[in-house]
Amino acid sequence: MKDTMTHDEAFAALDAVALDAIDPHEREAVMAHVEHCARCGEELAELRETTALLAFASPATAIDTRERIRERLMSRAGAKRLRGEPVVSLDERRVISSLAWRRAEWIAIAASVLLVVSVGLLASIVRDRENIKNALKSQIASSEHVRTSSDSLRSMILHRDSVIAELTGKNVAMMTLTSSASHAPFAHMFWDHARNTWVMVAHDMPDLKPGRTYQLWLVTPTAKISAGTFETKNGEAMVRATYALDPKQLMALAVTEEPMGGMPQPTGAMIIAAQAH
Repeated sequence: MKDTMTHDEAFAALDAVALDAIDPHEREAVMAHVEHCARCGEELAELRETTALLAFASPATAIDTRERIRERLMSRAGAKRLRGEPVVSLDERRVISSLAWRRAEWIAIAASVLLVVSVGLLASIVRDRENIKNALKSQIASSEHVRTSSDSLRSMILHRDSVIAELTGKNVAMMTLTSSASHAPFAHMFWDHARNTWVMVAHDMPDLKPGRTYQLWLVTPTAKISAGTFETKNGEAMVRATYALDPKQLMALAVTEEPMGGMPQPTGAMIIAAQAH
């Protein structure tokens, strides 16, 4: 690039200077011309002002800017003609027109890049928000699982403590239910007089036929009171019931085999029994 430029050459390179898209040596030559050319200096100032607004431009705005630049330059030339000032030549007007179009293309390209970057940034923000939301959901689910496990463990401990109290309390009386049959089943009944709770633990109970169940009875001088039905697993069972009864009224305990659902009064064979004491 030569060290000096004609007016047309410098004028055509002003947009590249404003966008800082020119090599340093050529820039020096353009700026040397601008220092002594009022018209080029004014044009460069306006181009720099337009470029400074690039961050707020969109591609559609850039196209409008291209038209406004072209109209402004052509209007300025017409105004000078009316005032009788030297009018730019046809070649210079072609340079101005070419310059305006090229400048608008630069702005449109840069604004498009800015739009792509903005869309990428927005996508990244949305993706980060989704990651945070998923992490939060995972943390909530984990906390809920821990809370559920803790509640379940607490319930198990409370149940265990309750059973222990029902079996070992100072007001608990124990009775053993037995049978005279071979391979005889047996059971221990724990009766807490103060809390009116009954807990029976049975062993070696015979397997039931389909449609049959075991039923526990509390026998008094005037009635046989059902304390509930139960099934066994591998011959074992635990039965819990609540029933208020005067200790002096209890005469015996018995377990019979009854139809599924139980009966209001014993109808089946007695499996195990015990006298109250």
